[in-house]
Amino acid sequence: MRILTPRQRERRERIQAATFELLARHGGDMLSMKLIAQTAGVAERTLFNIYGSKDRLFAFSARERSEETISEAHRDGGMGIGFFTILPRKLADKTFEAPELARAFAPILVEHADMVGLPEVYEHFAGGALRAMRASGQVAVDDIAFVSRLICMSMVGTVVLWAKREIADAALETHLRLAICQVLLPYAEPPLDDTLREQAREHTRSLSRSISERLA
Repeated sequence: MRILTPRQRERRERIQAATFELLARHGGDMLSMKLIAQTAGVAERTLFNIYGSKDRLFAFSARERSEETISEAHRDGGMGIGFFTILPRKLADKTFEAPELARAFAPILVEHADMVGLPEVYEHFAGGALRAMRASGQVAVDDIAFVSRLICMSMVGTVVLWAKREIADAALETHLRLAICQVLLPYAEPPLDDTLREQAREHTRSLSRSISERLA
């Protein structure tokens, strides 16, 4: 990994801040590298030299924001089941911290998934948690990378549905928690399997109640 000088790091931070601000305001389609450069106080050529294209700049920014959140879940939840317990709240909190930015990033996570590279991030953090759980006998998982990718897809897919307003704000964290249960349950060993099954039931009942209340 290239080591940045303090000046280069400060410039990258300005570019990222400008990208976040403008994405939240205008969305990706209407945003130009020229406007980002002007807002960040750098030459447009500098942006292309660093990132190569607007899509790559957006992908890099999306990854940075997502990785920061997932890393916080690892820091606060630790290894093992604690990571998966706290991850939905961290993702929901980050989403509502800047909802318009989250909505702007949602299609980028899907359309430029290869450039964003979130499966690698999840394999590192979720994979580490799964290895700890396997070592303690909580799960029986042979293909850690595959299950980590399933978790990544579930988290991204849920946030994308929220961004399309198919999931209500108040229900986002519950949907994320239910998705975690659904991915882990086939691999869970006793007594974790009973715990996850009961949590899944409770999350489903909670979502059912919220839908009934909105329709009433």
